[in-house]
Amino acid sequence: MNRSLHPRPGFGADFHAATPASPPAEDALAELLLAVRRQVWTLALGACVGLFLGLFHYATSPRTYEAGAALLIEEKQSELEQEISAVLPTARSDTSMLNEMQILRSLEVATEVVAALDLTENSDFLAPPSSLLSQWIRGTKDAIRGLIPVPEAPVVTPSAGSEAAAAERRLMEAAERLRNRTVFHRVGRSFVVEIWFASHDPQLAADIVNAYAEAYIADGVRANIEASDRTAAWMEARLQELRAEALAAAQEAEDFRLQTGATDQQGLRDREQRAEALNDLVLRFQSRYRELALESSFPVAEGRILSRALPPRDASAPRAWQVLAAGLFLGLMLGLGAAVWREARETGFRTAGDVTERLGVPFLGYVPRLGRAGAMGRNVPGMSPVAGALTLARRKRTQRRGLPPRHLAEPGGGEVVDRDLPPLPGLSGGLAADPEGLRALRSIFAGLDAGQAGPLGRFVTIGALTGAEDAGAVAAGLAHVAAQAGRRVLLLDADLEAAELSRSLGLGAGQGALGVLTGETDLAGAVVSLPEGEIDILPAGMVPGPGAVEAPLSFLGELGELSADLREAYDFVFAVLPPLAEAPESKAMLRHCDGLILAVAWGRMPRKLVQSHLEHEPETSDRVLGVALTGVVLQRLRRYGVARPARIRPWRFARRTRRPVSGRGGAQTP
Repeated sequence: MNRSLHPRPGFGADFHAATPASPPAEDALAELLLAVRRQVWTLALGACVGLFLGLFHYATSPRTYEAGAALLIEEKQSELEQEISAVLPTARSDTSMLNEMQILRSLEVATEVVAALDLTENSDFLAPPSSLLSQWIRGTKDAIRGLIPVPEAPVVTPSAGSEAAAAERRLMEAAERLRNRTVFHRVGRSFVVEIWFASHDPQLAADIVNAYAEAYIADGVRANIEASDRTAAWMEARLQELRAEALAAAQEAEDFRLQTGATDQQGLRDREQRAEALNDLVLRFQSRYRELALESSFPVAEGRILSRALPPRDASAPRAWQVLAAGLFLGLMLGLGAAVWREARETGFRTAGDVTERLGVPFLGYVPRLGRAGAMGRNVPGMSPVAGALTLARRKRTQRRGLPPRHLAEPGGGEVVDRDLPPLPGLSGGLAADPEGLRALRSIFAGLDAGQAGPLGRFVTIGALTGAEDAGAVAAGLAHVAAQAGRRVLLLDADLEAAELSRSLGLGAGQGALGVLTGETDLAGAVVSLPEGEIDILPAGMVPGPGAVEAPLSFLGELGELSADLREAYDFVFAVLPPLAEAPESKAMLRHCDGLILAVAWGRMPRKLVQSHLEHEPETSDRVLGVALTGVVLQRLRRYGVARPARIRPWRFARRTRRPVSGRGGAQTP
């Protein structure tokens, strides 16, 4: 009769107990902080990459020098403009300043600078050096454009007109480039404008800024001269017209006097007054014309240069702290993206809460990751190269041969055979040798040993969905803990096909459970005791002779029928099952066991896979005592909100006096 082995409340709580419940807001903040803690190395790696890229960009970027000059714009207003400024001084000043700024930014002034410095032939201006990153970006763009088919332009034979047009086009393109690269900045509300230009050549930067200021002054002088010339030309033409009109008016008055004599004095006065008025107007125009001619001969600029640019000595760009800060920010963004991606890919079990919430079964404990020397079938002392090769080949099917008749061998009176065995995985150099691994095994065994009563022992199976969860190491570790507690223990390798546990012990070629089931040997002859006599082992074994077993896993049901005999002889029988997801024959053995400890790889086994298997396999889920997470990196548990206990010293249970196996001969082991 099977007895319930479900753990008591708090089963496994002494090993990494769950934290108390917190309010939702605190839980969300705690989960965020834990996620940051888990991905801190990802963020740090992203930051390091960003800093490296920033440093690389800073090292490969050419130095840029920035030169500046200050220009004062003086405003000349007419009488009407002065009256408007008296009423709206701020609006008029802002409007005038904006007009002058537009003149300063105009393509006309830029063209004068290009022509003055002959920038169309200056390679430093037309093709300045760029950073390696800019070259890569430009090369990528050119490569993409090269993939787009573009119709070939018709070949045009150059002529004098086309060459002049090409020169004019180059001049305008250089002027446009110069205008886009020059910065104009008004100082506060004043009429002072700062002109800035950056170049890798400090002398070129200073020359361009000074040429810009001089071009603006020259443009203002030229504009005044042209305006004066236009006004003078108009006044000269008007003056000639007025002179002709005055002369005609005087002649008309003289002719009227000769014709009428003194009879009509009123008509004569009107004509003489008109002639005098025209003469006065001519005199005034002549005076103004002389003033304009004098002003045009002495041009006055509407601005002046307050400070000229000098070639800068220190580079203004790239600035190390700006480039490194930008690289750090970019690296952190890349690291954050990678961290989010890694968190989204987290589909395995990490904490006890994941197990209980997803599966609804008890959590047994965190089983630490085995070292290389304690891994199943790896570097086990005493193993031959052939045995190691057999271990790496998982679940190879035997050749199909005739199946010998099955029968159960009755336990006989065979002798206990002691062999010079290599250290058992999970014992020496394995889980039980590590203090933290021992604590995890103690936690699991404490739940199994609680409430034990009656003369019969317990038949517990340890299984996993695949062969990568170290189920054999967990079973061996539990056997060690039970033996140290003074219990009579049998370790059974029920994976009759792969037999990894047996192969790792060098017992793959001898008699075992398969030989018992096929009648080749009896139970006493198949059981092997460790030299210390603490643990008995029933390996999977193989059948010698001309015939081989066609389907070893089909014997699992009959192997389960041995549980009654094994319970009478041992306090605990720990049986290692074949992978549950690959061997449906395991159900036949689960019917005879007291419970199943499901080993799940920490962080590697998908939660949905385990949940789906338990939902669709009720025969398995009904037997599950709990889940043990295997391969746990204890140093990383804090990242998931699980407190890691302090290291403890190895301990031993109080030994009990062992009884000999029923039906077996041999001396009693103390």
